[in-house]
Amino acid sequence: MEKNQSYRLVQMGKKAVRRDYSKVSGELDLPNLVEIQTDSFEWFQQEGMKEVFEEIYPISNYNENIRLKFMDYEFGTPKYSVNECKIREANYAAPIKAKMELEIDDPSTGERIIKHEEVFLGDFPLMTDSGTFIINGAERVIVSQIVRSPGAYFEIGTEDKTGKELYQSELIPSRGTWLEFMSDGKKQALGRILNMRVDRKRKILSTILFKAVGLSLNIEKGEDAFETSTFKTFLSSFGLSVNEEIEVVNEQREFLNLYLLMYSAFFGNYEELANTLVADKVKTSTEALLSIYENQRSDEVPTIEGSINLMNAKFFDHRRYDLTKTGRYKLKKKLSIANRIENTRLAHDILDNNQNILMPAGTLVTRKERNELRAALAKGMHMTALPFNHLFSHPDVVVIPSDYKHALIGRVLAQNIETETIALSKGTVLTPKDVVLLSTSVDEVSIYGGIFAKAVKLDSKNLQSVLNYGQRLFKLGRLTINDDDVTHNDELIANRYIADEHIYDLTSAQVDVLKKLVANEEVTAWLVGTAIQEVSIRLDVTDASTIKVLGVDPLAQAKTVTISDMYATYSYQLNMMDGVGDVDDIDQLGNRRVRTVGELIQNQFRIGLSRMERVVKERMSISETSTLTPKNLTNIRPLTAAVKEFFSSSQLSQFMDQTNPLAELTNKRRISALGPGGLTRERAGYEVRDVHSSHYGRICPIETPEGPNIGLISNLTSYGKVNEFGFIQTPYRLVKSGGIVTEDVIYLSADDELDYVIAQANEVVDGVLINDQVVVRYQGENILADANTVELADVSPKQIVSVATAAIP
Repeated sequence: MEKNQSYRLVQMGKKAVRRDYSKVSGELDLPNLVEIQTDSFEWFQQEGMKEVFEEIYPISNYNENIRLKFMDYEFGTPKYSVNECKIREANYAAPIKAKMELEIDDPSTGERIIKHEEVFLGDFPLMTDSGTFIINGAERVIVSQIVRSPGAYFEIGTEDKTGKELYQSELIPSRGTWLEFMSDGKKQALGRILNMRVDRKRKILSTILFKAVGLSLNIEKGEDAFETSTFKTFLSSFGLSVNEEIEVVNEQREFLNLYLLMYSAFFGNYEELANTLVADKVKTSTEALLSIYENQRSDEVPTIEGSINLMNAKFFDHRRYDLTKTGRYKLKKKLSIANRIENTRLAHDILDNNQNILMPAGTLVTRKERNELRAALAKGMHMTALPFNHLFSHPDVVVIPSDYKHALIGRVLAQNIETETIALSKGTVLTPKDVVLLSTSVDEVSIYGGIFAKAVKLDSKNLQSVLNYGQRLFKLGRLTINDDDVTHNDELIANRYIADEHIYDLTSAQVDVLKKLVANEEVTAWLVGTAIQEVSIRLDVTDASTIKVLGVDPLAQAKTVTISDMYATYSYQLNMMDGVGDVDDIDQLGNRRVRTVGELIQNQFRIGLSRMERVVKERMSISETSTLTPKNLTNIRPLTAAVKEFFSSSQLSQFMDQTNPLAELTNKRRISALGPGGLTRERAGYEVRDVHSSHYGRICPIETPEGPNIGLISNLTSYGKVNEFGFIQTPYRLVKSGGIVTEDVIYLSADDELDYVIAQANEVVDGVLINDQVVVRYQGENILADANTVELADVSPKQIVSVATAAIP
């Protein structure tokens, strides 16, 4: 009788023993079902709130002599317990107190007055242990919102009349300016050209943007703008190809041939790029900046200062432009080189950070090689510099291990380093000798992310051209002989590169000193530009031509867009014309992320604090400085109003459905595409609402309301989790060779799982795949595969449905 027993006994808690009739093996318990709420709010209390304070503080007045600094904050204890709040119809909230420091510089005496004070910032609603808020005595739930993830997206469409392919790409932040590139076949005489658009305004030629951010020159006094021979010398010295066949004979427009040579050397020889440059009447950097200003503010008179401020405000100001950590992660993933060059062949050797050959030229990049490449290139090897406008380069400071060795060569120090063996000042471009000494004397180094210095050997033939174009397109970061600084009368000839400060070109006297040195010694000039990772590939063994693939700086962590991101996005679009790169599906869950409670509250808190900042600035300028204290500067009304408004009237803040415990749980695990910053019922099309193959194990395909909200309001599956970037992950068991399914579990997001061959849970009995041929999912498709090719297996049949659906017997 025992042998035919169709169940096993399972201990549930301390007392109950239950019969388990499931036929499928697997020991993974359901996670805490309200952790999507509780974990997120805990993150907000510990990190999210601090992030906002650090973004907005210190607040200073217009004269910069009064500064209000934020030191620390803490939550007090709630006035009433959860049950008391329900009875008294009060908010379950705790007071926030922030420690502030006020610095006042007295201009007449020059002394600095410092005042410390604890400031009350209002009562903040707290989450109960069950993931709800008590607002005016009623339990409310904040529903998570699913939105389009920030990042870079590429698509290929077709033109209706001609059937030609149209390439489109867009760079989308979490908040701030949208940047789009699109190919356009309208100007038939020239062929296809590449346009760009900022914030859905009128289209302009894409090269105008790149001329504004650095890929251009201004005409100097006495310069021949038609002569290109010295520029060709510069390109050769820089290690770039010179595509002479691209030049236009007897050209009448200044700098056109020079730009044709420049852009084809940096991006590769593309017909579309040449067509765009020929169509582009803008000659100089100044004209390009003014053109962008006219495009964005057509009703105002453009000025150079206004144009620079506009560019900084639109793209490079962290207060107005925010990629968030998710956006930076997605950009690195999409625009990194390793992901793009799968199924192509390397045109040169790939080196690791010890200068050993990791992969020789001609290697076919399959999944295994791609993963090795990804790990090696993430350390920042194979970097080069591209021209940049120093006014728009606001590099972030990144701390990296000193054992990255060769990946550090050409990086710019962001700190002073002084040990027994080495003394380097901030702004020093690191040479091979510096890097060896650093790796033995310190564990980690602070460098500037997003900029890189390319070493160019100087000789008497190329000196003039390298100094001329090198200082106009780049900035001279350092001059060395055998890795030691070049000095004259004990002073550096080339000053250190300090970010966001004016950098002076060499004087004629310094150039004369260099000329004498170059005649006898081998001098290296380090040209600082925007950091770009560069690898060349071939589509086939027989291919003579190579394709240049430019990727973002893997070490940069800036939350705004960088010039490097713009170059890499453009390069990706050009590579797509060669068939390199992938098109994005916007409805795939790897491209949509969940904003949980913590993030939604953080956004409200940011709005409230920035309104409060205005009040503080006004009070600083009006009040008498002697009477100022952190308390009387701070008016908490705008902050408490923003928070109160969110909890009481936001579309995502709902009365908790308390019909039964299941309704309550479902309400907390609901995911809505509606709400501020999301979709509207009227505009949402069929594709957004539809079930997608990437929903498997992440969003329940069954539980969604009927009627106008169908597909827009959905539920998290029973095993689904939201990771730190907001992407939904689902668990899989690892499968060993021989079809043995282990109890080791990994969580994967929708775009990570495409690489794997995944079996369904009902193929597994007692930890083994029972059939030789197994139904698997691979690249989003269901196929039959051999059991020995399977890499992962589902953890349970109920992982594809929500908790409520799984409760149906």
